This record gives sequence, C-alpha cells and structure tokens, in this order.
Amino acid sequence: MSVSVRTTTDGTDPFGTARLRRGVLDAWGASPARFREDANAEEDLALGGYRDRLVVELAQNAADAARRAGVPGRLRLTLHPADREGPAALA
Repeated sequence: MSVSVRTTTDGTDPFGTARLRRGVLDAWGASPARFREDANAEEDLALGGYRDRLVVELAQNAADAARRAGVPGRLRLTLHPADREGPAALA
C-alpha cells in the first residue's frame, strides 16, 4: 500500500499527524487483521460503544487528571431534567 502524506501549505505538521498516519498505515499493511480490528472498534464507538460507560469514563478521566496534578480529586455529577417530555441531562 503506497499513500502520500501531505503537510500543511507552509510545510508544517504541528500535531505530527503525518507520522501517526504513516504508523497506522504501516501497521495495517503489515497485518490486514489489524485493519479489521480497528474498523470494528471505530464502528463500536460510532454505534455507542461508551453509551453504558460514559459516567465511569468521565470519573476515571477526572481521577487520572487529579493524580497527575498531585491534588485530591472531587467529582460532582448533577442530573438536570431537560423538560417535561425530554430526557434528563447529566452536567
């Protein structure tokens, strides 16, 4: 598989996406099964892969950030009713 990777018009790639893309394309070329695994993972996310884990994931992200910052972590979740007919919203 040969793919050219372009940078911005001024020649910069501030986020290193060309390197990341090259690494992914090389991995897919070396292992076609890896491509299918990655495609399945993307599909799972698109179809709501974190749907049942959203609060747990947010809490874990907050705990990780507090640990890295060296401070005690606190997490407050508030459930707000959207309106009489609509679902509640987590804030």
